[in-house]
Parts: sequence; C-alpha cells; structure tokens
Amino acid sequence: MSSQLPPRVCDECGQPLDQVRCPDCQQWQGGGLFAVANRRLPKNLVFYLTTIAASRLYLGLLLFAIAPMLLLGFHVNVVVGMMAYFSLFWFFVFQPLLATHLQLRPLFADIGAYLFTGVVGTAFALAVEGFWFRHGGSVLLKSPALVVAVPAYVLFVGVTEEFAKQIVVLIVLFYQRVRGHAWNPLTYMMLGVSSGLGFSAVENITYVERGISFEVMRHTFGLGTITALTRALYTPFLHAIWAGLTAYGFGVVASRGFRDWRIGLGALGAAALFHGVYDASVGIDPGLAVADVAVSYLVFLAMLLNDRRGPVRRS
Repeated sequence: MSSQLPPRVCDECGQPLDQVRCPDCQQWQGGGLFAVANRRLPKNLVFYLTTIAASRLYLGLLLFAIAPMLLLGFHVNVVVGMMAYFSLFWFFVFQPLLATHLQLRPLFADIGAYLFTGVVGTAFALAVEGFWFRHGGSVLLKSPALVVAVPAYVLFVGVTEEFAKQIVVLIVLFYQRVRGHAWNPLTYMMLGVSSGLGFSAVENITYVERGISFEVMRHTFGLGTITALTRALYTPFLHAIWAGLTAYGFGVVASRGFRDWRIGLGALGAAALFHGVYDASVGIDPGLAVADVAVSYLVFLAMLLNDRRGPVRRS
C-alpha cells in the first residue's frame, strides 16, 4: 500500500503548487533591489556568495556606500556629484517599488529618460520660465497672498516643469504608436519617475550653487548648506511622484489605443496643481505644503497599487 505524499503548498499563502511559491506570491515578492532576499539561495558556499555578490541588493547598496568616496577620488564637483547622488537614491527606492508591475524592457530606458530630461527637459523649462519671468510673472510669484501666488505657480512653474518632464515620455509614446506597441501604464510611470529624478538633479545643482555663491559674496554661512541638504533630500521625491502620476495618465492613453487624451492632460493638470500649490505655500503656509505632498503621494500610490485591488482570497 503506497502512501500518498501531502500536496506541496506555497510558503507564503498556503495555496497548492508545484514550486516554492505560487505565481501570485512570486509576483508580490517581485524583483528589484530586494529580489535576492525573497528567493531560495544555493547551499554551496561558493555559489551562495557569488549569487549575493552579483545581486542588486549587494551592488546597489555598495554603490551608495562608496559613491561619496569615489566623487572625492575622481575630483568630481561636489555639488554636481551629490545632487545626482541623492536623485539616484530615490531611483533605488522607486524602482523596486514598481519592479513587480513593470514589463520587461532595458534599463537604459530609465537611464535615457533621466539624462534626456536632465539636459533637454531642464533647458526647456528654464527657457519657458525665463520668458514668463521677463514678462511680469515674477511679480505674481512673489505675492504673499496665496490666492495670487497659487495660480501663478500652477501656470508659470507647475505646467512648465511638469510638461518638461513628460517630453521624453511623449517621445516614447509616439514612437510606440508608430510601431503599434504600448507598455502598460505602470511602465510609463517608472519612465516618468526617472525623468523627474533627472530634472531634480540638474535643478538642484543650480539652487545649491546659487546658495553657496550668496554665502561667499555676503561672507555668511548657512543658506547654501541648508539649501543643499533640504533640496537634495526632498525635491527628488516630489519631482518623481508628480512626473510619475502624469506619465501614468499618458500610459492609460496608450493602453486605450492612444485615445482619451483628456486622461493624460488631466493627469498633467493635477500634477501641475500639486506642484504649484506646494511651491506657493512652502514659504507661507508649511502646513498646506505638507498636506499637498501627502495628497500627491497618496494619489501616486493609488495609481501604482490599483492592479492589486480585488476580492480577498480565502483559505
């Protein structure tokens, strides 16, 4: 009489399977930075260490640990180097977050978006904002009244910069339309996140160098340092989520056969509104600025996690 072995079940949810984890849990564990920590590793010591050494968890975090030392060793301009460093830090946060949802595509798509917007997108935004400032926009932007400053920041800064970050996304969108192919909206979202991080890196270089120059001319200390620390830490996050939610909107347009452009334009308008309200209120009403960031991030995550919605699976 042969004994029947009990069916194998998923290590995570207990569902029957013929692998270690069921497909749903494999997708949930996903790839990205922490992939090596969520799968079985070789017992052989050499293979075990080799697997870890080749993982993103090892290489990615090691890169962040030694990057400041490398900047000094290669005599890279510290402002340029550290602004890029902090924007890339947020890339390593967002990329694993989106990794389980992304279609396979080369990493150079994200690198290309980062560099393109850092060069072309920022130059476009600088030119357009310069036009607005020369034609009276600066007067409205400097108003202490939010009822005046908010619309000015939304129109002159929010729309300009959010569109500048979408130039590369739109180029990819139209290229894929010609090819008759489209990614899912979340893949466009990651492209937008990368674009926003490239924008923040170059924009922050200008702000920090301006603050340091102010210190040198006035023989003071503090403004440049404070500007460097604050902008380096939080503005890459803001530019990333606003560009990401806009790119998601254009991704929905692509997924619907490149129709319903009002969705993409609506997402652009929402990002411009979040951007403008934040810029106008951060120096006048910090509470409103924090609330604006909280709502912005909530909308971003709601879009990102939308495909996880569904009925609860009962055991």
